[in-house]
Amino acid sequence: MRYAITTADPAALRDAREAGFDYAEVAAIQALMPDKPESEFEDTAAALIATGIPVESHNCFLQGNMRCVGPDADHAAIEAWAEICFGRMNKLGSSVMVFGSGAARTIPDGWPREKAEEQFASLLGLLGRRAEAHGVSLVVEPLARAECNFINTVDEGARLARASGSDVVGVLADNVHWERNGETADTIIASADRFRHAHVATLPSRRVPGVEPHDFGPFFAALRAIGYDGRVSVESWISEPERRVERLRSALEILRAAAAGQS
Repeated sequence: MRYAITTADPAALRDAREAGFDYAEVAAIQALMPDKPESEFEDTAAALIATGIPVESHNCFLQGNMRCVGPDADHAAIEAWAEICFGRMNKLGSSVMVFGSGAARTIPDGWPREKAEEQFASLLGLLGRRAEAHGVSLVVEPLARAECNFINTVDEGARLARASGSDVVGVLADNVHWERNGETADTIIASADRFRHAHVATLPSRRVPGVEPHDFGPFFAALRAIGYDGRVSVESWISEPERRVERLRSALEILRAAAAGQS
């Protein structure tokens, strides 16, 4: 497997490279800046590239007011936003866009779930065609029920990815959401054909592995069950610069041991 840390801080990214991380995952709004002019994006991209660690994936895809479902859904605006993001991903050299964006995809009160699913599958189809044209992938992130009322389990995300009709639309599993929702390996196994990415952090505080005790064994056992050997992004950060490299090295050791079934 290949491991990333999630941050846009160039100094922190250099530390991640020194610690042995393979790539970086950077929020779309920070790395791709779809609401900013091309010149500002180019300056940011140059600073990220100069860190020496490749940016290969992005989270934080949509702003909260970009409604995906419900009576105020605006798929045209989202498609235009995505076109900028996907085009800039090509220039940065990244290839995976994570579609979490819980506020944007929350089902409004009174809106039928069946209608929301139809809307979201249609949106994924539109975005999938845009992503495929740019040679990138879009992965749906199931979220904890306490954070979002729509797409909470890995198999639900996979079902909607299939409904998109696009081969570049997949699903990821984040162990934090997966554990908070009480999921088992079964939801990951049922999603093997669409499984594209993974996020990890500790519970209950969503910290870097090693900062607080956490057993990653069951999550990585589920990944081994489907033969997953792809990207795994640590979706957390270490604020103390003087201890960052040390703690990141320790985090990698913990994750590699869990991935090998040694935790």
